[in-house]
Amino acid sequence: MADSKDRIGRPVRRVVTGTRTDGKSAVLYDSDNPYRYSRGGGSTIMFNEIWTFDTSPAPLAGTHDGADRAMSHSPPAEGAHFRVIQSAKEDNAQVDQQEADRQFSAMNDGGLSERLPGARHWNMHRTRTVDYGIVTYGERIHVLPESDFVMRKGDVVVQLAHFHSWDSTRGDNIMIFDMIGGEYPDGSK
Repeated sequence: MADSKDRIGRPVRRVVTGTRTDGKSAVLYDSDNPYRYSRGGGSTIMFNEIWTFDTSPAPLAGTHDGADRAMSHSPPAEGAHFRVIQSAKEDNAQVDQQEADRQFSAMNDGGLSERLPGARHWNMHRTRTVDYGIVTYGERIHVLPESDFVMRKGDVVVQLAHFHSWDSTRGDNIMIFDMIGGEYPDGSK
């Protein structure tokens, strides 16, 4: 079994299967995930972007790589994306808030993510999405504006456009997220 440094320090393997132009099933891509991005600002978070689509129903024909696009914190407004987040144990005092904010803005081209200034955690935000998050390794703290709770391996969270952050001060962890475009709780887009 791989140790935590190996789990956190390397990209996940991404295998994409589909239908070739001759109608036969095939492996389209099989490699270490080439779409891996640092959260930046001194954070240990690594985003592995696995697949994104712009509309639903999702297009399934052809060999276009759905992850071959600019990094975006949120999925397209009418679409979804699937990502694996790897986080090494983090020291929040090492995060440069100004640089983290700059990185967040750079990843927010679609505008579906919103920061909560002055919050009790450096990365408090919300996205106009429904997110299904699953812890696959370690523990991660889900931070809300006024409370928090621990997520452990096997736990699942459904996030409905609420302000939150994630804290990795308990140690290395891996989470999988499926993020689908939606509306804010007040019905705004």
